[in-house]
Amino acid sequence: MDHVKNFYNTILKSSHPLLLTLHLSGKVVPIVFYLLGSIFTGFTAQFISVVLLLAFDFYFSKNVSGRKLVQLRWWYDSSISRTSTLKFESHKEYTDGPPINPIDSKLFWWSMYLTPAIWVVFGIMCLLRLKIFYLLLVCVAICLTGWNTYGYRCCDKWEPGSNGNEQNNTWFQLPSIPGLDNLQRIARVQNFFNSATGGNA
Repeated sequence: MDHVKNFYNTILKSSHPLLLTLHLSGKVVPIVFYLLGSIFTGFTAQFISVVLLLAFDFYFSKNVSGRKLVQLRWWYDSSISRTSTLKFESHKEYTDGPPINPIDSKLFWWSMYLTPAIWVVFGIMCLLRLKIFYLLLVCVAICLTGWNTYGYRCCDKWEPGSNGNEQNNTWFQLPSIPGLDNLQRIARVQNFFNSATGGNA
């Protein structure tokens, strides 16, 4: 009971106690339903419920709690050259803004890093027990939580004015689809070799 009381008092020290509670609940509820959902529902209902809970947590963390608790925001944007890049907004741009509560920052970052790690442990357990369908669910959870954590990590390290508000690390970028102009170039090269082959024949 002392741990619960201390945690409750810690939450009360937050600048946004209700928002912080919702943020932490968004991380915990999918894990609890993953562990205990099979007691109340079948696998299909459990799978859908956990995915919906993970999607809500992804949206809420990315668009609401991250902005309020640590004053960070990230999103994907497609540039003119058709390459997807990360875009950031940060408290570093606004020096006269309100300070970040250390309780909010600590619990936010702990929850962001700890959640993907827990799902990775679940994934290892699924592999050892050969639970393929649960492994698919865990992979969805790892992708959503890990993606959000990576975006916030890059946003936290980003400095305003660096490279036009773009992230230099490109290994996590979404793949670009070749445009029609590229396909036309490929067709012209192919026609060139076809005509050359026909001429020699």
